Amino acid sequence: MYKTKYQENCEQYHKDIVDRFEVAKTVDKFWTKDEIQTLLEYQFQNAKRVKASATGSNIQPVVAINDLFENVEFVEKKFKELLGDYAEEHTGNFYITTQPHDCHVDLLTEQECIHDESRYNMYKNLVPWKSVVMPLFITHHPDEFTSTAFMKQRRLGHSVTFDRLGDSAESDYKLAKTYDGLVDILGEPLDGEHDYNDWNNDSFPHIDKENFRGFGIETILHHKVGDIMLFDACQVHASMNNPKFTNWLKNGINIQFYKEV
Repeated sequence: MYKTKYQENCEQYHKDIVDRFEVAKTVDKFWTKDEIQTLLEYQFQNAKRVKASATGSNIQPVVAINDLFENVEFVEKKFKELLGDYAEEHTGNFYITTQPHDCHVDLLTEQECIHDESRYNMYKNLVPWKSVVMPLFITHHPDEFTSTAFMKQRRLGHSVTFDRLGDSAESDYKLAKTYDGLVDILGEPLDGEHDYNDWNNDSFPHIDKENFRGFGIETILHHKVGDIMLFDACQVHASMNNPKFTNWLKNGINIQFYKEV
């Protein structure tokens, strides 16, 4: 099977990647109200197109995330202060959605590394490091309205959605029907068939119990406008449902940070 240079990097520098693993956390009050408003407006003022799927309640204003760092000065400044050194190249997207997400990992897609020569040259010297999710707008604001479960499992490589049953919404992500390559926070292999008994229908009605098997919850973080969630880019995560609210909408950004090798 053909491997991208990025995949080869993940194998060659496996120990370095694992040594940077940490438990997911919230960074409180990362953005000011004015900065949030700037980011909200930026996605509509700078979108090259709009991406929507007929099978998912998700709309993405397609914005070049690298340009966001160049055009909005406080973005680069704040993340340099928080994270220190990282590669200039990023992946990620703005999202507007009413749909909770399945278990997945947000990273470079295989298409980005194979089919676009300019992107291949951008990404060939990278390994995954951190991801951030940044809520910009949520239709309800009580504490714990919407949450994300960060799993004990990490998976090095490309972006992937885990779905044994093969019924996930249309996506650029690879669909994994076998849960191989999973490791824990120390890099030790994990059994993708093990049932951690962490699934329940109130929290995960959008994920079939069979698809959840293989994952155990490590941390739960709550979405709050102005805060960011910081976690390993390789970490499997999924939306959690709040049964108190049946009609909601959220808007935000997810960004991946990489290290150069």
